[in-house]
Amino acid sequence: MFIIRSIQLQDLKQVNALSKMLNAINLSTDADELQKQIQKSMQSFSGELSKPEAEYIFCLEDVTSNRIIGTAMIIAQHGTKDSPHFFFQVEKIEKFSETIHSGIVHQILKFGYDQDGPTELGGLILHPAFRHTGKHLGKALSWVRFMYVAMHRRRFKDRVLAEFLPPLTSDGKSELWESIGQKFTNLPYLEADKISRKNKEFIFSLFPRQSIYTCLLPARVRSMIGQVGDDTKPATKLLEEVGLKYLEMIDPFDGGPHYGARVKDLTAVNETKKYKIKKTSARKFTEEGLVAKEYDGNFKAAITAVKLEKKSIQLPTEAKDALDVEVGDRVYFLPFKIVPPA
Repeated sequence: MFIIRSIQLQDLKQVNALSKMLNAINLSTDADELQKQIQKSMQSFSGELSKPEAEYIFCLEDVTSNRIIGTAMIIAQHGTKDSPHFFFQVEKIEKFSETIHSGIVHQILKFGYDQDGPTELGGLILHPAFRHTGKHLGKALSWVRFMYVAMHRRRFKDRVLAEFLPPLTSDGKSELWESIGQKFTNLPYLEADKISRKNKEFIFSLFPRQSIYTCLLPARVRSMIGQVGDDTKPATKLLEEVGLKYLEMIDPFDGGPHYGARVKDLTAVNETKKYKIKKTSARKFTEEGLVAKEYDGNFKAAITAVKLEKKSIQLPTEAKDALDVEVGDRVYFLPFKIVPPA
C-alpha cells in the first residue's frame, strides 16, 4: 500500500537522502535548510502561512516498510517583489531587405521578470527503484498537487508553472549558461545557481535587457532551447496530460523550458470531486486513483482502486484503514484516467 501525505519533521533524514540522491531543484540538499522547509510546509498545510510564502511538501510512503520513496511540492507563488521570477521569453522576428529581395526569421531571447508570479509545481522526486512498476506512483506524486489545489483553490494563484531541467552535461553544467549567463556574470553555473537560491539581485543587475539573437550561439545550444532532459521527459508528459503547455519561455540559468496553464483549464483540478464513503459491497473496484482526507491541517491520500456511484464511493478495507476513515466520511477522489484537454 502506498500513501501520499504532508511532510513531518521526523521525515527529515529520509527526505534529505532523497534530495541528495536526485538533486531536486526546489528541495534543499542541506539538512538545516531542509528542516526549515519542512517547518514551513507544516505551517502551510495547517493554514498558518498563506501565499506568497506558503510551500507544501508531499511525501510518497510505502506503508509496508514505512519508507519514503518520493516527494512533490507546491510553491504557492513563484515570483514576488522581493524575489522575482526571471526568464527568457523565446520569440521570433522577421527581417527583410528590399535591396536583395530576401529576408530571414530570427529567434531571439528577451530577458523578463514577474513580481506577481504563478503557483509553481516542483520538487518531484521518485526513487529510481520504484519507477516503471505499473503502480502509477509517478502519476500519483505529480497529480496529487492538482488534487490539493482543487481542495484549497483560494490558497493558490490563477496560473500554474512548472520549470523543467534541460539536457545537462555529464558533470551537471548548463551549456546555455556557459554561452550567455557566464559571459554577463563571470560566474560558473553551479556557483550562480547556489547564489540565486538566496539572492537574485545579480541577475537583475547584470543580465542584458536587449534581445539576444540565438544565431550567435553555438548550434548545439540553439538546438537545446525549449528541450527537456531525458530524465525529465516522463514528468513533462504527466503534466501535458492535464493541460500544461510549453510557454515559449526558458530558465535564464540552465535553459530549461517553462510549462504552464490556467488552473481553471486543468483537467486534474476539474476532475477532483468530493464523495461520501458508502459501505463496501463491491466484489470488483472499477477505477483507480487518489482518495484524500485531511485531519487538523494534515493531508493524506491513498493510491487505490475504488467503485463510484454518483456521489458515493466504495473503498477497499486496506484503503480505509490507511486513511483512517469509515462509512459516512467525506473524501476527495481524483481518477488516474481522465480525458486529456483538447
